[in-house]
Amino acid sequence: MIPISQVRVSGVQERAVVEVLRSGQLAMGQRTAALEARFQALLGGAHCVAVANGTVGLTLAMVAAGVRRGSEVVTTAFSFIGTIEPVVQLGATPVFVDVEERTGNIDVSRVEAAMSERTAAIVPVHLYGRPAPMADLREVAGRWGVPVIEDACQAMGARHADGTMVGASGIAAFSFYGSKNITCGEGGLVTTTDPELAERVRLLRNHGSVAAYEHQAVGYNGRMTDMQAALLGPEVDRVEAVTRGRRDHARRYEERVDNPAIEKPPWVDADGSCWHQYTVRTRSEGERRQLQSWAEEQGVESRVYYPAALSALPVVRRLGSARTCPTAEHLARTVLSVPVRESLLPEEVERVAAMLERWRPAP
Repeated sequence: MIPISQVRVSGVQERAVVEVLRSGQLAMGQRTAALEARFQALLGGAHCVAVANGTVGLTLAMVAAGVRRGSEVVTTAFSFIGTIEPVVQLGATPVFVDVEERTGNIDVSRVEAAMSERTAAIVPVHLYGRPAPMADLREVAGRWGVPVIEDACQAMGARHADGTMVGASGIAAFSFYGSKNITCGEGGLVTTTDPELAERVRLLRNHGSVAAYEHQAVGYNGRMTDMQAALLGPEVDRVEAVTRGRRDHARRYEERVDNPAIEKPPWVDADGSCWHQYTVRTRSEGERRQLQSWAEEQGVESRVYYPAALSALPVVRRLGSARTCPTAEHLARTVLSVPVRESLLPEEVERVAAMLERWRPAP
């Protein structure tokens, strides 16, 4: 079976972890500070704050940016629940906006209609590693005087149309969970060009503390450990190579697969994507089940990201935040992701492409 994700730990990473173990400094320390500096260099000088995971990163970014109990947060209807967990836990309300059918990213043309005097932030998701239309979103946000907080958990290495890397401007949160393009098992990063917001995030991640038992705020335990930082440090230098490898595999699928029953991800503007996932679409939920069964028969793992729109989840209904978002609900019935990771061998890329090319739905 060709797995959709695969963690490989290098000798450099092993030695870095052993050094941390021998140092006795396992919690947040110099390794974490050094990791933040490496990310800052990668992202052109943006302030970088390493945290425990991507969801914590979103939480701290939202609190620092002013999301509070009673606020509303305008966000996409199609993502992982981690996008809205911080909103709900902070006592705010997620207001869902349907997505573009072509990209699955938030439909900017619908955002302003979702805004109100209670809106505290707009939270787009760079779905599958393809950047959302940030220039347009920031224009809307500017008219309302609210921040845009990017859920960039799938987007390390992605670039906007102007060539700048996602996370190099504004406010963004990344994840380094085990399935991400670079990983330390868990871990996250908050990036911002606002030094005051960066300091607020640093304060909040460490129980609101500026020194031992000196608390300026009631904060969170959101620290990254030096163990995580040791694993992740060498991965920072691989971001460009990882992105290039995934893009090359995606390009091969684009060139190789010609199947009228499968809609491939759009290739227009695809150079900016870090290709966290290569996600095709079928014509119906039944045909997706058929394709997934066929992939398994051919020895190719596939997964559904995501099987339900956020706006239609039962837990969201119980919260009273459900909203009908037809495009997101259609994508939830028809999307299927196949392996595109940079570590695929050439023959594995060909097997995945042949699987997609040869499949035909049952009548």
